[in-house]
Amino acid sequence: MQSLVLANLTQRPTRTIASILGVAVGFVLIVMTVGLARGILYDAGQRERNVGAEILFQSPGGFGGMATSPMTLPVAYCRLLNQVEGVQTVTPVGRFLRSGAGGIGFEVVEGIVTEPTADYASYAQISGIRIVQGDELRRDDEILIDRQHATTRQLAPGSIVRLFDREFRVAGIYEPPSGARLKIRLNVMQQLLGTPDKCSTILVKCANPDDQDAVALGINERIPGNRVVLARDIPNYYENSFPGLPVFLRVVMGLAMVISALVILLAMYTAVMERTRDIGVLKSLGASKGFILRVIEQEALLISGLGAVVGFLLALLTRFGITTYTTLLIKFELNWLLMALLIALLGGALGALYPAVRAARQDPVKALSYE
Repeated sequence: MQSLVLANLTQRPTRTIASILGVAVGFVLIVMTVGLARGILYDAGQRERNVGAEILFQSPGGFGGMATSPMTLPVAYCRLLNQVEGVQTVTPVGRFLRSGAGGIGFEVVEGIVTEPTADYASYAQISGIRIVQGDELRRDDEILIDRQHATTRQLAPGSIVRLFDREFRVAGIYEPPSGARLKIRLNVMQQLLGTPDKCSTILVKCANPDDQDAVALGINERIPGNRVVLARDIPNYYENSFPGLPVFLRVVMGLAMVISALVILLAMYTAVMERTRDIGVLKSLGASKGFILRVIEQEALLISGLGAVVGFLLALLTRFGITTYTTLLIKFELNWLLMALLIALLGGALGALYPAVRAARQDPVKALSYE
């Protein structure tokens, strides 16, 4: 039977290749959509987690992370936070969400403190970022970018970046990734957004990281009515901040299954019509209905399996291109790859079911006389 299945596939190579590519499209649709969604959330969560602080203090309307927190939190809270037992130091951070380059997607600009005062430390003191190329922020028209942003946008110290309808010069490139990829001075962001003495979030560094739960409780008691987020919980906030994502992913999986099923249905139906006489010969030689059905289904499953392999290779190639030329992260997870494979095989099996049943029910006499 195996040799018969392979012979049927190689007899019409163009149709077989087209069918494999059709299944591959459905596979790529699943793994790329899921990988992009998971990758963006994971990357954002990890960068927020790497800010170096154990606690994020925000206004009541703030987001669980930092990406969409408005500039409504008074910087004066820094003095009160420093008085909470267990707090080592704090620093205010501003956030602004803007459309990405060319209007595609979005990116976050961060306003940071570069000079410590009696009430707060600098952002670098808490986050631990270091300049690996260029210099620190020294002027109001300068900006810092991380290594990934510099590589994908082909920027270097001295390059010009346009923000808030004005030009900023890249002062330096920093590592490791922490918070937003673009950073300007907090006082500049306050001036440009018309929010003097306001910030989006106050990062709180604990004297003993193991005491962060007790410190968070102390902050809630001393400054009630605000939002206190533990940095370790930020990735979960990102995961849970898009409740419609699971539904969207299920729709994508359903669409991919439909694509695979239709491709296999068309390919197998055409194959059955072309091999009507051959099927008649097999049945006249004693082939049972079950045998004919299994041959058609095995062809479909083999095409679906090859389509999944080709789809995975195409997905790897696509991921390489996207991650090389953009700051997006695409994360492939084994469970989703297995899910995409299962959907491809299931779609192929369902798509081949009608042609297989049709072939198994053919009258051998009529099939032999078919021209």
